[in-house]
Amino acid sequence: MKKTKFRDVSVITTLSFLLSAPLSLLAQDMKPQEAAPHQELLPPLERLKARPVDREALKKAQDEQKVAETPIENVTSVTTDQLVDKPQDYLNKNVKFTAPFFTFSNLALDYKPAFRSSRTYLSFLLLRANGHTPFSEIKLAMLIPKEKDPQTKLLQTLKEGDIVEITGKVFACSLEEPWLDVLRLKKIASAKKSDSAEDKAADEKDSSAEDQPSEK
Repeated sequence: MKKTKFRDVSVITTLSFLLSAPLSLLAQDMKPQEAAPHQELLPPLERLKARPVDREALKKAQDEQKVAETPIENVTSVTTDQLVDKPQDYLNKNVKFTAPFFTFSNLALDYKPAFRSSRTYLSFLLLRANGHTPFSEIKLAMLIPKEKDPQTKLLQTLKEGDIVEITGKVFACSLEEPWLDVLRLKKIASAKKSDSAEDKAADEKDSSAEDQPSEK
């Protein structure tokens, strides 16, 4: 009888461990995911530091780009709508356009039919001219600039809504969308500060004045 009781206790202990272990492991796995910020919400340099970078390939690409840093010729000025409507018309051509900056993203990276490696390139999204909808059809890949390059400072200071001028080359039309190498990036205007404290205070003042009963 003693042996039977001992075996029963052992079986119960083993089952308890097996049932409780997965739950504890699952809880441990969930904590880091909840606490870890999404990489795309980090500034460009911080986001790049958080992912593996092929430094040798990056340096080679940067050196090749430096050698090729001559005035960009045969540039066609287009609108974002024209570029999206007929991307094939601009394949292997240099184009220039303006649009509001939205945020950094990996959307244009590591897609095999139009490959640009996330180890040597960064990517970002633009906004449509009217509204707050991302222009996800336009895929932008930009070679990660050197730390002391002026483009690095520009990337660090870009904010949502800033108007940027992009000069790039359409290197692919996969998914019937334009995929571009960003050759030059320039900020031409800052985002509108329509939601500033002064504007809100003025709106509140106007609304309160409208609510006041008129004197007869």
